[in-house]
Amino acid sequence: MASILALSVDVEAEGFRSPTTGAQGLGTSGGRFAFIDDASAAWHNPANLTLLPEWEVSFEPTLIHHEARYTGPFGTAKTENPWKFLPALFVGGPLNDRVAAGLGVTVPYGLSVDWDWSQAGAMKYFAPHFVDLKTININPNLAFKIGDRASLGLGLDVMWSELQLRQDYSWANLFQNPFLPDGELRARGDGIGVSGNAALSIDTWEGQRLAITARFPMSVSYEGHFDASNVPLAGSSRTDFRSQIDFPTTVGVGYGVRVTDTVRVEANVEFVQFSRFESLRLGVDPVQAATLGLPTSYAQQWRDTFTFGVGGDWAFAEGWKLRLSYQHYQTPVPDRTFSPTIPDAAQNVVTVGLGYRLGRHRFDLAYSRVFYDDRSISAAENEVFSGEYEIAAHLISLGYGLQF
Repeated sequence: MASILALSVDVEAEGFRSPTTGAQGLGTSGGRFAFIDDASAAWHNPANLTLLPEWEVSFEPTLIHHEARYTGPFGTAKTENPWKFLPALFVGGPLNDRVAAGLGVTVPYGLSVDWDWSQAGAMKYFAPHFVDLKTININPNLAFKIGDRASLGLGLDVMWSELQLRQDYSWANLFQNPFLPDGELRARGDGIGVSGNAALSIDTWEGQRLAITARFPMSVSYEGHFDASNVPLAGSSRTDFRSQIDFPTTVGVGYGVRVTDTVRVEANVEFVQFSRFESLRLGVDPVQAATLGLPTSYAQQWRDTFTFGVGGDWAFAEGWKLRLSYQHYQTPVPDRTFSPTIPDAAQNVVTVGLGYRLGRHRFDLAYSRVFYDDRSISAAENEVFSGEYEIAAHLISLGYGLQF
């Protein structure tokens, strides 16, 4: 039972971060800081909002197909319901010749895992079969031109988050009584966090730009409850809880070069401070926690990570752009705290995108193939969740923008 809540914040992509947001952002995922030049700059690099000649609004949802497979001592299993939908809305434009504003509404953390444990024996008692983390982040920004060669962006992040979990558990094992039926634990809680972001873009030389972006740390305090079914002599039980998730600080650096009048290339490095997620603490009544076999905290001990990438675009015809990118992600999840609820591994990501602008209308499409390393967890390092894990993901982002 100690594993039930300790792993209830998974979202399947680089720890608990969602994939790159927006069609231009995904199409040039490995190089999206220095040259991002549409309304989605409100999320990627708000300093570049000063590049927008007119106000623009865009809707840029992403479809994700994610699946994982497990083979280990308990048997085999795979995830179900692989398709996920992540909406994104951006608005941005000039207030005057030196100040611009923007707004991003995004899902920075927001996928789910739905395992079928029917062929994996007792695994259903050690890992949730359903975990869902929802977030909605509202991010208003202001950008200011500093002289003729630099721009500064400052913004606020207000994020609502909800987490849900469902896991089977065995009263027979807990009370050493083989006649007691299994039960299901359902957990739900939500909360709001507030933080900020900043960015700086500098035109270093003709056709070259340096960008530095940062999203500051955020903590979300969750309040909710657990519901347990088939409780002996009671039928059901509910207990309130409080918890907190410390979301990471991120710092990105990008350098872009305009190679020709039609070709731009950019390299990015990003630091993600996942070490903030040291443990998941649960504010549960000690008596009720003991009755349900719940922990009061559980170590995660995630590691800080870096991502490295390169991307670019080619304006190959009037109004048309082709985008390409490669990016490598490290995984923050060590073997000793890995679980199938967090099927995460190092990733190599290749993306391709296509954009077309017709007058005031902008249309974008991007596709990304995520190649995960296979994850092999040894019994010596992590006995309960030892086994082989195979993970695969495909992403499609669509975008429509309108200048007004």
